[in-house]
Amino acid sequence: MISDTNVPNWVRLGNFTYDIRQECLLDNAGNHVSLRPQSAQVLAMLVRNQGQTVTKEDLISAVWQDVSVTDDSLTQCIADIRRALDDTARRILQTRPKVGYLLAATQQDASQAPIHTQDTLAWHLTTQSSPKSVWVHIQSLELQQSPAGFDTAGLETVAKRNGNGHLIRANGSSAVFEFEATFGALHFALELSKSRSEHLYRIGVDLVPKGLANKHTTATDTTDFRVATLSSIAQAAEVVASVDIRDQCYGELDFDFEDLGHQTVAQAKHAVRAFQVTPNRAMLRLLPNLAAEDLLPTIAIVPLTARVQSTDATMLGEIIADDLISTISQSADINVISRLSTTVFREKSTELGNIGSVLGADFVLSGTFVRQDSNVAMMLEFAEVSTKKVLWAERVEVDVTTLLSGTNAVDDIVSRIRKSIALNEVTRARNNPISTLRNYTLLIGAVGLMHRLGPADFAMAGEMLRTLIERTPDHPAALSWMARWHVLRVQQGWSDDPQTEAQLALRCSTKALDIDPENALALTSEGFVLTNLLHQLDDAEERYDAALEANPNDANGRLLRGTLFAFQGKGEEAKRDCERALHLAPLDPHRFFFLALAASANIAAHDHERALVLAKASLRMNRTHTSTLRVKAVAQMRLGEEEAARATTRELLRLQPNLRVGAWLKNSPSANFDVGREFAATLRETGVPE
Repeated sequence: MISDTNVPNWVRLGNFTYDIRQECLLDNAGNHVSLRPQSAQVLAMLVRNQGQTVTKEDLISAVWQDVSVTDDSLTQCIADIRRALDDTARRILQTRPKVGYLLAATQQDASQAPIHTQDTLAWHLTTQSSPKSVWVHIQSLELQQSPAGFDTAGLETVAKRNGNGHLIRANGSSAVFEFEATFGALHFALELSKSRSEHLYRIGVDLVPKGLANKHTTATDTTDFRVATLSSIAQAAEVVASVDIRDQCYGELDFDFEDLGHQTVAQAKHAVRAFQVTPNRAMLRLLPNLAAEDLLPTIAIVPLTARVQSTDATMLGEIIADDLISTISQSADINVISRLSTTVFREKSTELGNIGSVLGADFVLSGTFVRQDSNVAMMLEFAEVSTKKVLWAERVEVDVTTLLSGTNAVDDIVSRIRKSIALNEVTRARNNPISTLRNYTLLIGAVGLMHRLGPADFAMAGEMLRTLIERTPDHPAALSWMARWHVLRVQQGWSDDPQTEAQLALRCSTKALDIDPENALALTSEGFVLTNLLHQLDDAEERYDAALEANPNDANGRLLRGTLFAFQGKGEEAKRDCERALHLAPLDPHRFFFLALAASANIAAHDHERALVLAKASLRMNRTHTSTLRVKAVAQMRLGEEEAARATTRELLRLQPNLRVGAWLKNSPSANFDVGREFAATLRETGVPE
């Protein structure tokens, strides 16, 4: 008989902790570890009976109450739990032959766990659904040996100037400042890092629950520890931020983030995902190599309408439109209709479709404004003509004097466009129980998390997609992304059974196409499955062609078709499609993925210099993508940079220690083509084992 009595609140399982109150598994950073629903139920039952053997019959009858299943279903759940716990030695979840299973907990309660484990659990509970502020932790290298401590007056002046920041505490050689907005916090940190004073600072920046500075809790100590960990990772005169800060600022023109990977310091019990922050170098952004005949997406910017009508207001609306047109026209990525053509629609209520058809525009930017003293407050809408869907809408303020002086004052508007809903929904998804999330948050959040390609985030994305499919089984988008999730899981080396993953992926994409046979996302997802897991390249090309016939500007479809051409050794076709995809998605939040596949296409086209540039750019955004590291190593070796290629391969093997040339070639869609065999030969030269 199964009993639930005398169960502690927390159970320590190796490097993980199980929260019995919320029935969830947490890693050492306090993040949820994703499990399939049945696997989660099996684990919960084993936890309630830790140290005791639970029979297979009891587990099956409790989890699959009214369903007839075989032992295989239970075996799959046990394997799922062991993978989640990294229990390859089977010391935590032990098999009792012909009887059942026993869970051997390391510790019985969080109070007995290591202090940093308690801290991260407290952090996890405290941060659920709470408003956020930003903490900046400063370490002075000169003051580490000095009892004098910080003279904070100058720092407080700089903090006040950059986003109204204020001092929380100063202690010896360190100080902590709090800001309402990430933008101001990072400007403060960067200004200090460039300071020519006698102090050299190491600076960490993290997102924390608002108001935590006024509380005395374990979570407060944890916050200090987390942000101090980031500053200790930094070098002298360097700013290091968390992944949450990076996501808050994604698309800001002012900052550039370089992925430092998962970093560990001596005092920490877990790794921290860290990013070095520097002033933005957007002018160095890679532009696509487009053929002359390729058409660019076209934007019409309609002069803004004044809420309070006057001659001066009308002129101001024209000036704002001119400034926007001038700024966007400086980019080679977009065609912009001249203001003389769009001014006819000023102050007219015209349907979006009519504007698009008259001007030949793919997108329309419009809005209203009101002058408030020295500022202009604008309400902007950016919409797609074909779907009549508003892609974003936001209020933006611009200084009037700057506008009238002819100085470019609309960079912030471009920045706001780039802050996609996806990134906001990722933040919401990570800070709330999955069961409480809206369907839209589940979809957008899952897509964002799965492309981070970190094991915990990736597992959570799968859990979110499965939840969404259970809620809306007839929605093709969730099924399409689930299919891609299975492919990425195999590509990252996180699946022990690629054949099963292939069938699960194909089942999802097939159902999505049954629901909507012309759905571009479903078509590209099935092409992705057929290419990478089943190696049915002809069928995959048909899916991509169908997707692009429905939407010639589908960046994902063009990117993936270009990758298929690369696998076949069709270098020029591959490069054309992938570079066009870069052009169609210049601000995509998953741009690292576009850059990585474009690099592969350039390898197939024997443009190794371009491939290396693209691979390096991709890895600056996400250095955990093993496919990009393979491309980088091959490009370096073929350019004669042998030592650099072998160094890249060492990093690759650290992330994917089981990588072997033979296994890669066996699983690669390019195995039957010269391009694949040549790629494998170069991998051997870089040091990948046979």
